[in-house]
Amino acid sequence: MDRINWFISTRWFAALLCVVLWGVSHWSWPGIVHLPKLSFIWSAIALALLNTIYYFFGKNILSTKASLENSRLTRVFIRVQILLDFLVLSYLNYVTGTIESPFLVMFVPHIILACIFLSRRESFSIVIFAWFYAALPLMLEYAGILPCISIFDGHFKHLVLEKGTLLPLAFFFAIGLGYVITWYIITEITVSLKMREKQLEEAYHMLKHMDKEKTQATLRATHELKAPFAAIKSYVYTLRDGYCGELPERAAKVVDRIGERCDRLRDKISAIIHLSNIKTLVVSDINLKPVNLIDILKAEAHEGALRGRERKIEVRFRSDLSSVYVNGSRPHLTTLFSNLIRNAVNYSKNDQVVDVEVVEKRDEVSVSVIDSGIGISSDALEKIFDEHFRSNQAVAHNPNGTGLGLPMVKELVRLHGAVLAVESEVGVGSTFKVTFKTVILKTKGENNE
Repeated sequence: MDRINWFISTRWFAALLCVVLWGVSHWSWPGIVHLPKLSFIWSAIALALLNTIYYFFGKNILSTKASLENSRLTRVFIRVQILLDFLVLSYLNYVTGTIESPFLVMFVPHIILACIFLSRRESFSIVIFAWFYAALPLMLEYAGILPCISIFDGHFKHLVLEKGTLLPLAFFFAIGLGYVITWYIITEITVSLKMREKQLEEAYHMLKHMDKEKTQATLRATHELKAPFAAIKSYVYTLRDGYCGELPERAAKVVDRIGERCDRLRDKISAIIHLSNIKTLVVSDINLKPVNLIDILKAEAHEGALRGRERKIEVRFRSDLSSVYVNGSRPHLTTLFSNLIRNAVNYSKNDQVVDVEVVEKRDEVSVSVIDSGIGISSDALEKIFDEHFRSNQAVAHNPNGTGLGLPMVKELVRLHGAVLAVESEVGVGSTFKVTFKTVILKTKGENNE
């Protein structure tokens, strides 16, 4: 359908060009060039009428799913358009002097388009038709069926027609040779590009398959590690809490450190599993429905405030909106903003403020999480959404991070069709802005109507 729409759109410009030529023909080169004034306007009308028919035919018949899948019908429709265009071009070629006409060149764009959109054999048949329609007016003039027309003084035209068959035949074969050479060059380029496109598509599918296998292998490995770590942790806590007897002070410290490391590894394993699960999802896998974003943000801002209380970090929710709805999954949106707000708190210094701002504009809503923390360098900013990446400043400020929170945010933004933007300056802070399309809830009265 895109091909047909492109053909139709281009033809409107051709009709407009005929109108322009009609206007130019009224005042240009009087006594030197004799342009057929009415022929241009009749050609414009013919193209406009044909294009209107093509538009409604394409809209009403080819818009169904069955028609889209029927590529043969699409190709036939394109061929019909090209052949009818050739009739108009052949007429313009005749009224502008055939061998004197610039419209001989206008057959070439159709040949190029046929090479791009049709098969090699089908496009060659278009070349034959172009050759026929381009040479037809001169052949009919030579045979005396059509009167001879010239846009100049006519001496050269009459010379060609009156000097036997050699010059008309030379003209005939020159046109054909030019069109065939054009067809050959374009088809060679097109075939090469299509082969390259196919190779890229195959490589893309292979990489996608390999990435899926890698994700599944990661999931299996992390699931297998989860149970042993849970057992280790339970044994460590058994020792730490004195169920196996009181431990010496140095041994107790070692056991505490083992417990802390177990907790970190457990958190990292959970994050890996969560991210791997999210990466395998597509939009159809999650239940997207209208969700009040304000409720989620207020709850997560409150959780962030509790997290930052010990370090005297204030988390402020700033919005006058009581509700704003987006198509989303509540659990996934909760995870998204939980990660952003937790990051803002974790990488802020003591006694600072984290702002969660909501701005609605037309059919969009933007949520900004703004901190005055350590910031991100320009070099690191390009990598913060890579899995396990942590900048030197981040590691120094918070050694216990997993490097998986922002990759998770990126995947969740993708699933919701949102847009994520980041601004940051080292020592000043960072702003993470997520923009969603809003939805309007219908009232019961509107639904009944």
